[in-house]
Amino acid sequence: MLFNSYQFAFGFLPFVLIAFWMLTASGNRRAAGAFLIFASLFFYAWWNWHYLLLFLFSIGFNFLWSLLLVPPAVENSATIESRRRRLLLGIGIAVNIALLGYFKYRNFLVEGAGAIIGANWSLAPLILPLAVSFFTFEQITFLTSAYRGEPGARDFVSYSLFITFFPHLIAGPIVRYDEIYPQLNRETHFRLTAENLSEGLMIFAIGMFKKVIIADSYRAIANPLFDKASALSFWDAWGAAFAFSLQIYFDFSGYSDMAIGLARMFGVKFPENFDSPYQARDIIQFWRRWHITLSFFLRDYLYIPLGGNRRGEARRYLNLFITMLLGGLWHGANWTFVIWGALHGAFLAINHMWVASKRRLPGPLAWTLTFLLVTAAWVFFRSPTFSRAAEMLKAMAGLSGFSWSTARRSIGWHEVRTIAIGLGLVLYCPNRQAIMAHKWRSDLGYAATFALLAGLSIMSMSNPPPFIYFQF
Repeated sequence: MLFNSYQFAFGFLPFVLIAFWMLTASGNRRAAGAFLIFASLFFYAWWNWHYLLLFLFSIGFNFLWSLLLVPPAVENSATIESRRRRLLLGIGIAVNIALLGYFKYRNFLVEGAGAIIGANWSLAPLILPLAVSFFTFEQITFLTSAYRGEPGARDFVSYSLFITFFPHLIAGPIVRYDEIYPQLNRETHFRLTAENLSEGLMIFAIGMFKKVIIADSYRAIANPLFDKASALSFWDAWGAAFAFSLQIYFDFSGYSDMAIGLARMFGVKFPENFDSPYQARDIIQFWRRWHITLSFFLRDYLYIPLGGNRRGEARRYLNLFITMLLGGLWHGANWTFVIWGALHGAFLAINHMWVASKRRLPGPLAWTLTFLLVTAAWVFFRSPTFSRAAEMLKAMAGLSGFSWSTARRSIGWHEVRTIAIGLGLVLYCPNRQAIMAHKWRSDLGYAATFALLAGLSIMSMSNPPPFIYFQF
């Protein structure tokens, strides 16, 4: 069930909000939590009920395993018990990664191994379970929280709601148990209020407008050009790359806003996931602003365990590269994602070297270089094959000609204006955080803005395409 669908907006969401309000108003917070768990499982099963059993297995296994990780009341870190728990933590994480690896990377690894030895190995394709990448990461944060002895490890209802909670279930933000557990267990947070509902609805409307009105307009430009069989001209290739850069930004930041808004309706505050990343003037800033929760996860659960910056500069740059390489692979079992991650790993390493040299670029030049590098890397992310990405980059370098094609599905003045408007929005317009921090002059103005955003979106979502990150 898509957030940007009539079934969700006029069926599922109103029913869940009303039932949640009735349960919390009666003072039965645990029943409200249990209801949201079942509602979220229904939301998940709407896509493909067969994989609901896999999801339930993941929930059951990780909760039972977490009970083995909770530290005793008194423990010396040097004892055998501590080493045993570290081993159990490693096994629990390995089981989650193995589950993810089987469904997401089985064919990729088998075909890659076959290519190395010259064999033509292939397996029947599997349908990727919805949200397996996201709930795997969140299971890892839960096991780590239990290992550290943080509150709530033995609370099955709170844990299950943390994993299943439908606002973040499909594509994030990636939340941590220690962030969410306290909010599920405070009467002042976990309930339906007028303030929570009004803020949540506005955030949801902003996100829906980003997705339905803005992102999907760039989808109409990018998709035909990336999927076109013939070679592209210089202008078409750059137009496609810029269009996809804007599409993925408004698509995923729109999804994140919708998820944050939905959680806010229920009194839960999710961490921010975007902070105007296309305004960044270097790649380091970009990754502090783009998919923030993923960046923090990769830092805390991969970069730092690899050694971070504690083993010298050369090792630091290698750790950055490995982290981003694996981060790219997390997005999908395709060499295009691996190359995308490797490029960003190289960009980050070079950026840190540049910062260490104490040299600086003028602001406009720094922004231009950063945005062009990010845009060029998106070509690998979007292209279906490595060869198609290479063709696109060849055209972007001018090696396929500079003719201004007027053929159907090529970049014309309308597309140029549309892309220019998008760049203006990401560079000069306030982001959602700034909009919500704005002091509204009247409730009428607030309501009118919400009605305009929601109304335009609702009228345009009769045949909604899925979010880009649904495939991950």
